[in-house]
Amino acid sequence: MSEQAELPFGPLDGDALHICIDMQRVFLEPGPWYGEACLGVIAPQQRLIRHAPARSLFTRFITANTADEATGSWQRYYRQWHAVTQAEAGAGILDLHPEILPLATDGNVFDKLTHDAFDSATFCARIKREAPSALILSGIETDVCVLATAMSAVDLGYRTVIATDGVASSMPASHTATIEHIYPRFDQQIELANVETIVSCWSVP
Repeated sequence: MSEQAELPFGPLDGDALHICIDMQRVFLEPGPWYGEACLGVIAPQQRLIRHAPARSLFTRFITANTADEATGSWQRYYRQWHAVTQAEAGAGILDLHPEILPLATDGNVFDKLTHDAFDSATFCARIKREAPSALILSGIETDVCVLATAMSAVDLGYRTVIATDGVASSMPASHTATIEHIYPRFDQQIELANVETIVSCWSVP
């Protein structure tokens, strides 16, 4: 029998938090930001969420209503991606995916206007209040919002674990590059493990 996989810096305790990043219809249904590969992380994420439902938080990337209402370079960004603005796509496209939404709970979903979850004041307040022993990150995209959130988590000193089969990107090559080359650059601060390893190492009361 093979030995059980372990996390590089030991087991996770009940104070760890799972952050499920931007599992929204806008990324998971056909459209300008659709990433077919992202559908493959739904089942691993469900496994992770159900392991510790009370320790799972969710974020949503909220697009601008119109490009003109955005600020700075975000105006140029939304002129390029005008089809995902709320004025054109409707607010409903920003909802969590139907297979993830039932697992979210009142008060555990946090909206953000940028890539980084820590740019949300309410998210930051919740994290500070919880004082987690570790942050487990899943979601989309590996190379954009997950990456931005991971970098802030590292800078703030949190133990950071990336669920490798729980993250994906609309650009598979960029996903692979981030997993194989970017995150390993932070080998003393970011741990990479699949969902089953994380679950087996995470003791939840």
